[in-house]
Amino acid sequence: MSPISRFLLICNIDGILSIIAFYGAYWLRLESFPAELIINTIVVFFASIFSFVLLGVYKRIWRYSSTDDLLIITKATLMTVILTAFSLFLMTRLEDMPRSTMIIYFILLTILSGGIRISYRLLRDKTLAPIHNINERIKVILIGAADEAEALIRTSHKPDGPYHILGIFDNDKNKWGRKIRDVDIIGPIDNIFISKSNLLLKSQKITKIIITDPKISRIDIDLLLKYTDKIGISLARLPKISELDEAIENNGNKARPINIEDLLGRAETRFDKTNLTNLIKNKTILITGAGGTIGSELASQIADMKPKYIILSDYSEYALWTITDKISTKIKEEKIISILLDTRDKNAVEKTFNTNKPDIVLHTAALKHVPICEQHPSDAIRTNILGTKIIAENAIKFKTKIMVLISTDKAVEPTNFMGASKRAAEIYIQNLDREKHSTNFVTVRFGNVLGSTGSVIPLFQNQILRGGPIKVTHKDTTRFFMSVKEAVELVLISLTNSLNTKERGGINVLQMGEPMKIDNLAKQLARLSGLTPGKDIQIIYTGLRVGEKLHEKLFHKDEKKITTDHPDILIAKSRELNFLKINDIINKMDELLIKNKEREAIKKLKELIPEFSIDPKNKIH
Repeated sequence: MSPISRFLLICNIDGILSIIAFYGAYWLRLESFPAELIINTIVVFFASIFSFVLLGVYKRIWRYSSTDDLLIITKATLMTVILTAFSLFLMTRLEDMPRSTMIIYFILLTILSGGIRISYRLLRDKTLAPIHNINERIKVILIGAADEAEALIRTSHKPDGPYHILGIFDNDKNKWGRKIRDVDIIGPIDNIFISKSNLLLKSQKITKIIITDPKISRIDIDLLLKYTDKIGISLARLPKISELDEAIENNGNKARPINIEDLLGRAETRFDKTNLTNLIKNKTILITGAGGTIGSELASQIADMKPKYIILSDYSEYALWTITDKISTKIKEEKIISILLDTRDKNAVEKTFNTNKPDIVLHTAALKHVPICEQHPSDAIRTNILGTKIIAENAIKFKTKIMVLISTDKAVEPTNFMGASKRAAEIYIQNLDREKHSTNFVTVRFGNVLGSTGSVIPLFQNQILRGGPIKVTHKDTTRFFMSVKEAVELVLISLTNSLNTKERGGINVLQMGEPMKIDNLAKQLARLSGLTPGKDIQIIYTGLRVGEKLHEKLFHKDEKKITTDHPDILIAKSRELNFLKINDIINKMDELLIKNKEREAIKKLKELIPEFSIDPKNKIH
């Protein structure tokens, strides 16, 4: 049917319903019909169509009728009644019509107009029809009686729904014993592990448990993984809010397998990007190490904020090409400047700043693999300390507004050259910011990022692909983890927050939740791959590597913690040092490395960071 034919049909239906409602109201009130049938019919018919068109009722699709549509229809019927009453008053003064007739008319018309649309939706979705193919559907249990559960149940009640949902478990005791669309909320999540629930799962032949609670804890997910692995059924979850756009394209209510990000058990960070967008818009942004995990995510998010130019720099040709190709799908190529840049090269860095005059610099370039830095301490010092100093000096020279240094939890009480070099960079930037140059210097410290090049997770995944064994350094080792998306969002929040801070020289420390045991992480990754640890794949413990700590910290013991407006960001304030002395030590390190005097340079590093304890197993010393 053509749009015009459909429009005319719907208009006639509403017009006829309006006539039925009007004469029905008249009959209910007086048990008779008015004398001027033709005039009354014409007035009622066109008054209803005019009102429905004016308020946009016909722009709404009947199949998706909802409470919002009923509200609009109610307004349209009220306007219809007012127009009808006004028109008839002009013609007949309503002499033979009780005023209560119009009230009854309004009620009847609202019921008829709204009812026919809701009935159409129910019949179209066959919600009123019994479900005949229950046995052909996947039988599931839900975890979480939230809005996501209601949406999944509603979808599953349709003829083409994928699931037959047999119950819901939720930790909110106020929901126990109640129902969501005739599905029982059985009890707390712990109840799923008791023998009674085991009998339910086996007798009903349930093959999947779906997590519909977006705020489920890491502990509950871990227990569910172990439980489903033990009884041989699958565990899945509905998309989170941050995945909604992608989910809608593919199937908004389609459950997907649990992945490693779900194991964090952290509530999603949502924030208003208005101030940040205003800061980035029409500005030139330089990202060093743009091909890395953090750098590439920064580039991706910033590209959405309409920068004037985005300068992507990296020392790896392949990484630079990859990120350039990715960002070119987001913004025009003429706004992307790709530079093969070694941040240790003073002339190259100065040329980059002089040519492009960046407004904001996001410095992520660093050596971040602990074992490699232990073998090459000179390179760790050159890249992480001297490279940072070169970038900062040019930021001042060319009047960059903001420079952000990305740091790591390994800089806290460092036991390796990677952590020590990043701590030295923190000290330099911290105290440089206290000098109150026109450039704001911001330091952001956080732990491991899931899937980054320096993370243990890609290593475990590769070992699993090879069939094992999975090599864990120590059974009790713990680390902080955060998703790359959340880490970068918080880095960008820190960027705007620091501009509003009067006191300078602090370190923005990202709240990372509770640390995760690496041993548990390895076992969870194995389970996510469909393997049983110790049976299908072996886990061996190799011992801590040179310079590696059993546990990481986010704060030095002498750092003062200051809260901010954002719950996931704290400011670490440490003692102030003499900047000239810091600068002098770093310059001497540079001079010593030029003369290949590595041992002396390391002594200078220890002078700057007295708490740095070199691992005695390091054969370099």
